Amino acid sequence: MNMDDDDHYQSGYDDHYQSSSFPKDFGYAPFDGETEGSMDPLAGEQKPRILLMGLRRSGKSSIQKVVFHKMSPNETLFLESTNKIIKDDISNSSFVQFQIWDFPGQIDFFDPTFDSDMIFGGCGALVFVIDAQDDYMEALNKLHATVTKANKVNQAIKFEVFIHKVDGLSDDCKMETQRDIHTRANDDLADAGNKKILR
Repeated sequence: MNMDDDDHYQSGYDDHYQSSSFPKDFGYAPFDGETEGSMDPLAGEQKPRILLMGLRRSGKSSIQKVVFHKMSPNETLFLESTNKIIKDDISNSSFVQFQIWDFPGQIDFFDPTFDSDMIFGGCGALVFVIDAQDDYMEALNKLHATVTKANKVNQAIKFEVFIHKVDGLSDDCKMETQRDIHTRANDDLADAGNKKILR
């Protein structure tokens, strides 16, 4: 066997057997080393978008600052109210990259200048924050309007409800509040014909 035969044999071997456990055409996008050009895997693509919504002073910006910017919870007491949409790129690594859009609580979805298609159309998830220490009936009404509007534009959105500020409540009160919010929110949506939207 000469060197040319060896190269031909090796070439045929590489074509049929991969060194990884999955075939190359398994359906995954190319890895960083397999792409030409930019090293950013999301370059030229729109990053996944998460919308953070809820009533004014429910704690949306505080949650974002603590979770993604390592702000201490005590420092969030001095944050000013959000009065416009704030877009924040989160890039913790080349694998975890997305945008969070923090919405002011007083936003009106029925205002003609509000572009529902642009806001909800490219959105992957919507997190609705409810202040557990406040009367949450108004928040539930806003949640219902938000979910209904968003679901009409984009039925692929994942909806999550985050019950915030429960640290001052007893364990029994926490459970009762969570159960009450869950039941009321799902009942309102079911009555409107939107079953199994909330998680």
